[in-house]
Amino acid sequence: MIQKPRGTSDYIGKEFARRYELENKFVDFYFKKNYQGIETPIFEQKSLFVRSVGDETDIVQKELFDLEKKSDEIYSLRPEFTAGIIRSLIEMGIKSMPLPVKIISYGPCFRYERPQKGRKRQFNQLNVEVIGKKSEELDGDIICDAITFLKSTGINDVTLNINSLGSSESRQKYARIIKDYLVSNKDRLCEVCTGRTEKNPLRVLDCKNQDCRATIEKIPKITDSLSGEEKKYFDNVIEILKKNNVKLNIDPFLVRGLDYYTGVIFEFNAASDESRMSSIGGGGRYDNLVGELGGPDLPAIGLGFGFERIVEILKPTN
Repeated sequence: MIQKPRGTSDYIGKEFARRYELENKFVDFYFKKNYQGIETPIFEQKSLFVRSVGDETDIVQKELFDLEKKSDEIYSLRPEFTAGIIRSLIEMGIKSMPLPVKIISYGPCFRYERPQKGRKRQFNQLNVEVIGKKSEELDGDIICDAITFLKSTGINDVTLNINSLGSSESRQKYARIIKDYLVSNKDRLCEVCTGRTEKNPLRVLDCKNQDCRATIEKIPKITDSLSGEEKKYFDNVIEILKKNNVKLNIDPFLVRGLDYYTGVIFEFNAASDESRMSSIGGGGRYDNLVGELGGPDLPAIGLGFGFERIVEILKPTN
């Protein structure tokens, strides 16, 4: 008997209806806030993801689903939405569009990784992007709207983890600082972290190995490498969120797995059915990506919700 591929799911009946309801709630919520929808191909030229996501990230190194080669081009199934959306908007002529461009999308993404609870090889995302504007107020609005949406689905216990990577210059400065620290403590790191130290030292901060955590938690904080202007921006965002009663945790070790992020980054966590906090989405600023992909120099911010993770939390227990 032929079975479904490992790391995928079939949905029928109530499961299908639950997914349909969540998709419609997402669209209705953001359409009322003057977002427009976009649909892009589920596969793109591999070079798009290598260039935008980062050639030393785990996604590009180990998790891309490459399609069978039938021409000189190599195509990959999308591991995330943002790169394809920016490619599409540049191709459509974002230079002449009224700014900011506010976009939502949803659908499947693909990553070849070890399947486990809440992590599949084919998974779905609800995606939000705002291109062409940068302000503390916008960052606060994006985050507050996301929490309001999550609460509208029935997820009321939402905690925000937030950090700032600063500009590309600040990020590179910090990478040099922690690389020196990690090299001097390499005997205390796992094999994965040792490899990341040379290629992408910021990813070491995301290691879950308990033997590494004691060493990682002594690493200088990235906020110490931010410029005065970048610190002020981040502090203003935090103040806006606090005024909106957002439950937040400033996490100096929070990083995102994609290299295009700059400035404010964040993750949403919610209490799972085991009463533990579970990541259900995240995002941040990526102010250089549009220009790096051949478009105009436009700031941008985006986020994605893990569809299956939301559904799992909302699933009836009886």
